[in-house]
This record gives sequence, C-alpha cells and structure tokens, in this order.
Amino acid sequence: MNKRLAISLAAFVGWLLITVVGGQMHTGQGQLTEAVTRGLGWPFLLAALFLLALVGWQQWRDVGLNRLPSGRSLLLTWLPMLYIVVGLGLAVVFGLPPAGVLAWILFNTFLVGLSEELMFRGVLLQAFRRTVSIWPAVALTTLAFGAIHILNVFMTGDLRTALIQSVAAALSGLLFIALRLRTGSLWPCIVVHGLWDFATFTIAAARSGEAQPGSGGGPMTLMTFMPVLLVLPNALYGLWLMRRIGQSHTQADA
Repeated sequence: MNKRLAISLAAFVGWLLITVVGGQMHTGQGQLTEAVTRGLGWPFLLAALFLLALVGWQQWRDVGLNRLPSGRSLLLTWLPMLYIVVGLGLAVVFGLPPAGVLAWILFNTFLVGLSEELMFRGVLLQAFRRTVSIWPAVALTTLAFGAIHILNVFMTGDLRTALIQSVAAALSGLLFIALRLRTGSLWPCIVVHGLWDFATFTIAAARSGEAQPGSGGGPMTLMTFMPVLLVLPNALYGLWLMRRIGQSHTQADA
C-alpha cells in the first residue's frame, strides 16, 4: 500500500467517526431531516474542515478544488439540474418551510456536498488512481460511497431505508464521479450534490406535516424502491459520460 492510499484510508476512518458519531450525537435516533433543518449541522462542518485541513497539510493539489470548470463543461450537469428544478417546484407546490429553515437546509446541504465530494471524489478517488487503473478506482470509490449510507441506520433506526439509500447513493455516485472526471474539477460535483440534497430535504420539510407511512415494518412495494428508480437515469447518464475514460484518464493527475 502506497503512502497516499494509507493516509487517505486513515482520513476516511476519521471522517466516518466525525460524521457518524457526531451525527448520532447531533440528532439522536431521529429523522435525517432534523439534522439539516434545526440549526447548524456541526458534524458536517467539522467533517469538511477536517478534510480541508488534511488536503492543505498534504498539499494534494489534484483533488479538484483548485480547478474551476469551463462554462461549456457545466452543460454536462443538465440532467441532475433538471431533477433539482422539478424537485424545488414540487416543494413550492407542497408549501415551502419558513425562510430560516430554508437557509439552514441550504447551508447544511452545501456542507454535506463539500464534505462527501471531497472525501470520495477528491481524496479517495485520487488515492485509488495511484494504486489501480481508472475503472477499478471508479468502482471502489462508488462502492465505498454507497456503503457508508448504510450507516444512516444508526441515526434513523431503519435498516431497510438505509439499504435503499445505500443503493441510491451508489447510483448517484456514478454521476458525481463522471462529472469530476469530465470537468476536471470537484466544484460541479459539490454544487450538484448540495443542490440535490437541498431539493430533497426541502421537499421533506415541506411535507413534514403530512402523515408519512413507515417503511421499516410494512411490505416492500414499488414505492419502497422509488429512490433507486429515481436516480437510475442519473447513473446511466454518468456511465455514458465515462464511456471513454479508459483512454482519456490513464494518468492520476487529472
């Protein structure tokens, strides 16, 4: 194992402890929506600061933070941005939460986007690319991103929902990693990820007064898998964007 990968994996463990243990302390065993709507999500902030400090200390200039995408490359985000616009439109129909709640959702989901993208499509991806070829690096990063969402069970107590979230996150990860590789920058991933979560949690907050059926004990239906079905087009689009990365990303300095 090379030094870069060893440091990155150690950072991953530290990031997990901050995120999972801090998240459980922050909300207890409750809904994830509470973590982003009720004030500053300090675990998200600490996790992001931890990674920024690590990247600065190690002088890892290849994680994508110091490269801005071209205007043309931003057109690649059209599909997830369409989802986001539709989602925010639905939130308006359901009835937006108060402005203060919206502000906290926006701030906290930006922190989540920054933290998760820097950890996975920044630190881990570049470490894997120095150890294996590009497609195995993509697979390892995507599987790790999906797997950590199973740990949401410690915040919600609902294993079935956590498993569904894990699969949906892995599929979303294919799109995020495609944007990272095609644009050469981490910022489109951060922005799209943050806005996606913003739309998702804004809809959840708008519907918080409605009776929501629990998924943990009921029968599995098509609606159970709706998060997976919803993000599947994004995953397919991400795979299409990466159709030539075996030739265009043979070096780890992209």
